Amino acid sequence: MSDFTRYLPPELIDKVLSYLNVKEIGFFSQVSVNWREASNRDSVWLHHCMKNGWMKYGISGSILHEEPSAKPTTNISGTSPHFDLYVPFDTRLSPICKWKHVYLRMYHLTRNWEKGRFFVSPTLRGHSQRVTAIDSNGTCLVSGSEDKTLVTWNMLTGSKIYTVRGHSDAVTAIKIQGHHIITGCADSAVRVFRIDNGDLEFSLFGHSGSVDHLGVSDHDYIISAGSDRTVRVWSSSERKLLRMFHAHTDEIECMHCCGHMILTCSWDKLMVLYHVENDNPIQVFEGHSEAVSCCQFDEYKVVSGSADSDLRIWETSSGYCTHVLEGHTGEVYCLVYNKHVIASGASDSTIRIWSHSGECQYVLTGHLGIVRCLYINDHRLVSGGDQKKIGIWNFKTGKLMNMVHRCPSLLHLMWVGETKIVTASPESTGTITIINFW
Repeated sequence: MSDFTRYLPPELIDKVLSYLNVKEIGFFSQVSVNWREASNRDSVWLHHCMKNGWMKYGISGSILHEEPSAKPTTNISGTSPHFDLYVPFDTRLSPICKWKHVYLRMYHLTRNWEKGRFFVSPTLRGHSQRVTAIDSNGTCLVSGSEDKTLVTWNMLTGSKIYTVRGHSDAVTAIKIQGHHIITGCADSAVRVFRIDNGDLEFSLFGHSGSVDHLGVSDHDYIISAGSDRTVRVWSSSERKLLRMFHAHTDEIECMHCCGHMILTCSWDKLMVLYHVENDNPIQVFEGHSEAVSCCQFDEYKVVSGSADSDLRIWETSSGYCTHVLEGHTGEVYCLVYNKHVIASGASDSTIRIWSHSGECQYVLTGHLGIVRCLYINDHRLVSGGDQKKIGIWNFKTGKLMNMVHRCPSLLHLMWVGETKIVTASPESTGTITIINFW
């Protein structure tokens, strides 16, 4: 039989392969060396990466260089989550093309999340008191504690890089921005450290109480909110206060930043929207009957959750409440949304999945106690709650993919990346756990 790949131009071969799914392309590539080479082209695999929403991983390239943890202690499933696929040098086959490599790695990673294949790294013990704040850039983890220290960790090895002892009270907030670590402290200061060596670059003073929330905007603005009920906008380059807002009459419970906009939620039952370059608040959202505990917003809408058990959807520009989402029977502790759904967690031990029109699509059960933390991307929902439970959910179907029961400690803080979950314990001796799905 004649080999058509010898006679057709690459464009026509690509057209033929475009009618095949990934499994069929795999069978095609096993027929002969020529057919394998014909299917090992970026033009073939780019479409499948795009179809699955994996384009960004090929653009950033980070997933191609992701390495497994150096010192895993617990392999939960008995099946290693590690991915190692390459073409030997002593072969006439060409190396795996970039977009096929991206597809294979992302498919493997997605299956690890779905099937519960992960390693638990050694527990990180570097604080003598409770961990109060964490943040990560994917390779470096930074934790702050009531013991007044800041510790940076290598997420690949789980080893401590350095400890910073420049705070005079508990570290209450952490934000990694580029080459810098920004911290909020109970001593009322905002501090900026170099991430490579922990050197203090400068401090910002002005708050009269604990700095509990931090944000950044445009790589120059640092936004802080504190127990003095004020929101302050600082210039990182000029190292000075630009403006201060005092719109709340009670403590600020949550702050979210989006572009040049800032949204704060408070025990005074209000939300207030600000612009970093305006001297006055631009919108006040009023409607909840109890403290507003969590929020997320963008250019078009605001979603809020409250101790009154309700969520509300608002128009960002007008402040008009378009939907009231009723169903939880306890205080709403956390919420997240993406382009598909809104997810909320509450003290009633449930997670609810809502449409953006306010309809409850699913009620997710499995947690015991309060659902404290939520994370969502285009592929999965991750929830963290009491009793050491972490849930991995398919938010499109409402199905539990797996429940991580083996988190070695309780959790009250959670950070989620593409390959890892980091949790911090609320217990007095601060411990941190890294769960690696790669």
